[in-house]
Amino acid sequence: QDATADAGHRIQQLWRHAERIMKATVAIVGYGWVGRAMAEEFPEAVIYDEPLRLGSREKVNACDLAFVCVPTPNPARGELDTSIVEQVVGWLTTPLIVLRSTVNPGCTDALRRRTGKHIVFQPEYLGETVAHPLLRMRERGFIIVGGEPGDRRQVIEVYQQVYNASLRIRQTDALTAELIKLGENRAIAHRVAEAQELYDLCEAAGVDFYEVREGVYQDDPRMSPYWTFVYPQARGFNSKCIPKDVYAIAAYARKLRRPLEVTEALLERNERYLAQPANSRAAISA
Repeated sequence: QDATADAGHRIQQLWRHAERIMKATVAIVGYGWVGRAMAEEFPEAVIYDEPLRLGSREKVNACDLAFVCVPTPNPARGELDTSIVEQVVGWLTTPLIVLRSTVNPGCTDALRRRTGKHIVFQPEYLGETVAHPLLRMRERGFIIVGGEPGDRRQVIEVYQQVYNASLRIRQTDALTAELIKLGENRAIAHRVAEAQELYDLCEAAGVDFYEVREGVYQDDPRMSPYWTFVYPQARGFNSKCIPKDVYAIAAYARKLRRPLEVTEALLERNERYLAQPANSRAAISA
């Protein structure tokens, strides 16, 4: 009887836990590219976008969790401008805050220490190019959650509302998650740059770049053809995220007195590509 009673009590606890998860309410601050994609994941979420005059702060702060999806531009080609993120975190009072906006390394922890709020960084990989494999969030099959262990656990439980158990979840600290995001965009920039350089060499040699491209990136199973298309009328990389994030990681490295010399040279060469005429779209494709 005692065993039966214990089992019954445990079942009741699990049901109450599941009920609490399913009742978690979500807000999305910022209704741009990322915010709209998040709304597809959480269709019942409270939406707030100040420039678009959508929603209210009061309704956002009545939720259990807020996803922050606001711009972090880089007009100075140095560190990301996180002023909008900081403003939003300043007025948010939700028990948990998840930064979907890309931020400078150390930003999440600095905000957490400064405000005393529970803040997690979850890097975004939403695609914007033709036939991008990560164009839809639900199709990617993985998330990265960076922050304190207890806060990460709460974020995972919220995602259990919209994903099944096959979801791959990488948990880490906030700084590591921030560097994963910037590091990946740096890696993409390097792949684009090497393809651009190889294209120029092939043109000078009178060899078909695409024949060489197939042999280099397609035949060898260790290689990948991603980001190796070259658009003659749109050289270099000029997407919404890649340049600004690569400048940001380079600025962070300089701050640590460990400059990314190859990346800095790559950025300088990319500026020359972008200075060429007819550069109206990004030369990055999946």
